[in-house]
Amino acid sequence: MTTDVDIVNAGLIKLGEATITTLADDVKPARLANAIFADQRDVVLRAHPWNFAMVRAELTAHVTPPLWGFANAYDLPGDPDFCLRVISVEGEADEGAGAWKIEARQIVTDLASPIRILYLRRVSDYGLWDALSLDALAARIAMELAEPLGKSTSLHNAMARLYDNTLRAARSADGQEGTAQMLAADGWLEARI
Repeated sequence: MTTDVDIVNAGLIKLGEATITTLADDVKPARLANAIFADQRDVVLRAHPWNFAMVRAELTAHVTPPLWGFANAYDLPGDPDFCLRVISVEGEADEGAGAWKIEARQIVTDLASPIRILYLRRVSDYGLWDALSLDALAARIAMELAEPLGKSTSLHNAMARLYDNTLRAARSADGQEGTAQMLAADGWLEARI
């Protein structure tokens, strides 16, 4: 099973560095990787609505509504399915009342309770990740570690390009799974056709 250390080691190998045994090793690469790993994992997760990280949930309204602007507030899911990014929100609404925003780890909206959300969760079980997305995470780690490990700016830039390319390939493969969603045309577009 893939671990944080396996992913960090894949990044270190891309940099031509020796691998580590644990993130707690008392060597510079391990200390640096330990400091950045969780945040960089979340950066990669937020970069795309990954199929392996999608979760559906039904939320009930918070007892305290927002002070103004919206009728209801809904707490975002916490651990174990910590919400990193809301993809969509659905619920019962009057005409034109479907607007929503994220404020302080809450969804604020006029939608009546309960609402249904599709969201991106934090996934630390790397057995659920696609191999291409793991490669993108390793490239991201390599990019972030290049300069702190004393590598050249040109190697950092090469790792940034590698990250962009691996992320693009991972997004492409992930986006081809499932039925394509049809985009609804709005009134302006329909009038033009």
